[in-house]
Amino acid sequence: MDCKQSNAFTLIELIMVIAIIGVLSVSGAWLMVYFVQNSTYIPNQLNTDMLATDALKIMIEGDSRAKGLRFSQLISAIPSNNQITFTNQDSQSIGYRLDTSANILYRSISGGAEAQIPYYATSGVSIAGKDGALFTYYDTNETGTAVAANVRRIAINLIVKTGSGSYNDWQGQSSQGSSIAVKKFQ
Repeated sequence: MDCKQSNAFTLIELIMVIAIIGVLSVSGAWLMVYFVQNSTYIPNQLNTDMLATDALKIMIEGDSRAKGLRFSQLISAIPSNNQITFTNQDSQSIGYRLDTSANILYRSISGGAEAQIPYYATSGVSIAGKDGALFTYYDTNETGTAVAANVRRIAINLIVKTGSGSYNDWQGQSSQGSSIAVKKFQ
């Protein structure tokens, strides 16, 4: 008997190899998109977290130019839930204002020009208050108040985002809050 050995692939073997390569490439492509998206999203998220933390720190603790709300002696004016003026321990008049049309947070010191805080916030970043209010003012009974002389505690709720803030759009969003007791009531 004359037997010939064939070293070629059969059609079924060839189709199976193509199917396996297809399955591996689809999952590999999904994994690659996931890693690329996270390599963009994670830095955006870290930037928004840092910006929100710095904005809260400047408003609460202050910086080298002026002390913040934690050192307030007198709440001078609360014209809206996005604006406050107070006098700190160093007798400086400090004003914080959230421009809701441009989504930029400003600070003025002793009637000087307003400066954006944090100073490194770029044009693609927006700062807003939760439910449209950056500050919420409370009196001694823990009820909301609009009278500066009655303010006992100030809650700050800050939302910072790049673009839409959505993970699917490869953007970042950070929502942070804090509360400060006004010292004159303690």
